[in-house]
Amino acid sequence: MMNKSHQHLLSQFNECFVDFVPFNQLLQDLNRLRNQSQLSGFKASMLITGDTGSGKSALINHFYQQCKNDNNPTVILTRVRPTLEETLQQILIDVDDFRRRKTPKGMSQFGLIERLMDCIKAKDIGLIIINESQELIELKSEHQRREIANKLKMISEEASVSIVFVGMPWADELLSDPQWDSRVRIKRTIPYFKLSSVDEMRRYAKCLKQLSKALPVKERPQLELPKYSFPLFAVCKGEMRALKYVLSEALRIALEEEASTITTAHCATAAVLIYDFSDEDNPFKKSAEEISVVEIEQYTSSEDDKIIERKFSKSIPIMDLLVKK
Repeated sequence: MMNKSHQHLLSQFNECFVDFVPFNQLLQDLNRLRNQSQLSGFKASMLITGDTGSGKSALINHFYQQCKNDNNPTVILTRVRPTLEETLQQILIDVDDFRRRKTPKGMSQFGLIERLMDCIKAKDIGLIIINESQELIELKSEHQRREIANKLKMISEEASVSIVFVGMPWADELLSDPQWDSRVRIKRTIPYFKLSSVDEMRRYAKCLKQLSKALPVKERPQLELPKYSFPLFAVCKGEMRALKYVLSEALRIALEEEASTITTAHCATAAVLIYDFSDEDNPFKKSAEEISVVEIEQYTSSEDDKIIERKFSKSIPIMDLLVKK
């Protein structure tokens, strides 16, 4: 049974942030933009894209928490609402913290923008991060997208504030206007893990080492070892969120058993609970020679207002990938 101490340890792991490529570079970019807000002149903006589960929200939440209790310019973290007007209202709430107040009836969208710009200037806002920014353009006409982009550009320019757009891969359509393209000086993508290149394999191993250190157990498991890393990849398909979810469930099982570490048996049980694997299909019950994996081939995209789902490769025996190295 989970006691309060176990629940605390599990929450601690679930909320942990592991810093490795490209997250370390992204944190440097965000801190640089925030620090530059104190200088006069042009304020560059930023675009961070990544497919579902790549770690976008974990990154910006970690950065936001880091910035909450220092004396540097304020960072605002908000997310898109159903309409641009509602999104602007939400940003205004986040900036001005007027949760008990309502926007005056009859206020035009332009009036709302004017109030928002005044508040940004008055509150020493260094950075506005808009999560799920692709939702601003979904099901919108070309004209509507241009209007949205122009209004956000006005806010960034007139209030002299950097905006960080965070979203799915097609979020860059919001910034297709040439003027925005010149303002968004930093464009970063968070990829899934792969095993088909040496650099990507090293990145995956670095992540596993960091996660090993973050696990609140007496004996740190060496997740980068093949007995863990290969079946974990087979289960998560290179997706960070899925990887951490499996480890979280394995940790829960280990804590309930009062185990000193997480074993492959704990991971195998977690895989059954999450994915309903049979013993025959469970990667944690196979040897390295028996494990096959898939890798991302095409990320999720949008075309003619239709979502084109991500595509993975055919199943590849793990040993075939290693031979290519």
